[in-house]
Amino acid sequence: MRLLTAIFILFFACSSSASKVYNKLPDDIDPNEQYVFYSHGYIVEGTNPRPEHPRWGIYDFPAVVESLSVLNATIIAEHRPSNTDPFEHAKKLTKQIQQLIESGVAPSNISLVGFSRGGFITAITSSLLANKEINYVILAACTSSLAKHEEIVMHGHVFSIYETSDTVGSCSQVVERSGKQVTSFQEITISTGKEHGAFYRPLDAWVLPIKDWLKRRNIPPPYTMNQSEVIELVDPSSRRIYPILIKLPRSYNKNTDRRYPVVYMTDAPYSFPLVTGSTRSAMNSGSMKEVIIVAVSYSINLKGSSSRVRDYTHTSAPSWKMQTGGAIEHLAFFKDSLFPYIESNYRVVDEDRTYVGHSLGGLLGAYALLSSPDMFSGYILSSPSIWFDKFSVLKIKASKPTQTKSVFIAVGSLETPEFGEREDMVHSAKRLIDKIETANFSNLVLKSVVIDGAKHSTAFPTASIQGLDWLHGKR
Repeated sequence: MRLLTAIFILFFACSSSASKVYNKLPDDIDPNEQYVFYSHGYIVEGTNPRPEHPRWGIYDFPAVVESLSVLNATIIAEHRPSNTDPFEHAKKLTKQIQQLIESGVAPSNISLVGFSRGGFITAITSSLLANKEINYVILAACTSSLAKHEEIVMHGHVFSIYETSDTVGSCSQVVERSGKQVTSFQEITISTGKEHGAFYRPLDAWVLPIKDWLKRRNIPPPYTMNQSEVIELVDPSSRRIYPILIKLPRSYNKNTDRRYPVVYMTDAPYSFPLVTGSTRSAMNSGSMKEVIIVAVSYSINLKGSSSRVRDYTHTSAPSWKMQTGGAIEHLAFFKDSLFPYIESNYRVVDEDRTYVGHSLGGLLGAYALLSSPDMFSGYILSSPSIWFDKFSVLKIKASKPTQTKSVFIAVGSLETPEFGEREDMVHSAKRLIDKIETANFSNLVLKSVVIDGAKHSTAFPTASIQGLDWLHGKR
């Protein structure tokens, strides 16, 4: 027993210098570091770091911790003494995490991983901290005991894993009880046949999903931009998480009484750096009104192409391999979640919202314009994919806006099959223009542009800057 304890202490001592693994919170806290707390199961409590269960074999605590040490993070894995009170230990963890936050560590860079009794402690800690940005991994811990403790309300981003051959199952009941306090929830099962003992050793079946989830949760932004930030919003109906990129005008912090129009864009990874860069000089020189730029990215845990096809199309098209038809739900996310967040956290001009979208993003904007025109005060539709599902968007009866709307439609002159494009985008844009002009709404101002020499892949930069100059330029 003493030999095993000595081995465990040696393991931590060696790992601390090489892999940043500790059995307690280190004295030196780096505010830019990521921190992961691992809480072991009940059987490890005591002095033996590798106890043996008569049914499930050895619980190799050091090996489990070592498997997490490859993460680009500081790992804290305390070996609890026998008969530790889970609620008291959760209070101890809570103080340590509060210390990290007070030292400048972002809550999104703090993660807690707990198995069985350690998962129960993790859930209690989540309830005590009540922080919706921290990450929690629950491994085979949602027992009937946890379900009965209705005072335990989880918060933040929650990832649950349980073994199908185990008696411990899903965390859905605990998460549902916690309601909107849970920022996001993902749950997977593994099927090793090892019952509860599947988590006694670092099996790839559960270690790799944790690593993948934590890496996605802790990926820093690839670049920073002055007056910009990235937040995450949850769609309350689908529980999908969307990164939102926000750029404030140069004068925002100085002119504290001033309010600004808002430009909302789709396809954030592409549109945000392009539009913020191309409008910078115009806004700083005063030739264009200063605006707040808000770009919606793709839902987390889904490929960008799949997210945009699902969210930007208005009908279910069986011929498409990817899911389609989520536009109604996505526009509801704009209206019910995104608009309220921006308008309650920033100084904006009420109802002065401009929509900017390209290709399928242009289709989404066209759908909003025809079905719910008052969502935005202005629309910039670049190469809109009106052809989708046999031009079905044009079958919508155009709703008359209650206030004046400005619509800018642009398409590249080379966006035709003659020049290698699969669809005739010039024809698509013309049909949308005809649809709008036929409606003959007196309070709708339309401008259309064909960009000479532009292809589908190159039309957006010109369309966006010319459209924003038309809507927000100073004449």
